[in-house]
Amino acid sequence: MPASRVIAIAAPIGGGKSALAEALARTLGSTTLCFDDYETATRQPVSQLSAWLAAGADFDQLEAPGLALELTRLRTLAATPELVFEMPLGRAWPATASAIDVLVWIDVPLDLALARRLREITATVQNPAQTLDWLTAYLAHYTGTIHGVLAEQLRVVRPRADLILDGRAEPAVLLRQVLDFLGKTP
Repeated sequence: MPASRVIAIAAPIGGGKSALAEALARTLGSTTLCFDDYETATRQPVSQLSAWLAAGADFDQLEAPGLALELTRLRTLAATPELVFEMPLGRAWPATASAIDVLVWIDVPLDLALARRLREITATVQNPAQTLDWLTAYLAHYTGTIHGVLAEQLRVVRPRADLILDGRAEPAVLLRQVLDFLGKTP
């Protein structure tokens, strides 16, 4: 049995990766693997992310223990013809780059992505004071570091995409465009 075709979905934070990956996997009846379940960068102080940017933003230095092994395992199991891989680094992360058969980039203006992320956070508010503190810190880090990381992601990941989608479109439109590109009928 041939290995599953790996379809990676990449976008900035708030770009719609999760929504598209979930809809695509549901439509294709496939398995989903998510980089965010393995990565360690977001659990580190922002100062380390700033230092990573200042040192040249080497994507190979980003850690996601066990992810490459799990991708290989799921791919070779070939339980489904496609495997949807929510991977914001696309082919820029060497550990999984060669396993990606199709890279989809959701091109979304960073201001819109930020607004979506803030809407997502505020929709789940249980403790307004704590949420306000988190938002204040996030926005301070956004202007100082996160925006730079997202700009680097755009510079390095986007050019390696096989399909670039307009992230301002409705999720159903994006899904249809990916299915068309893959030669799949919904």
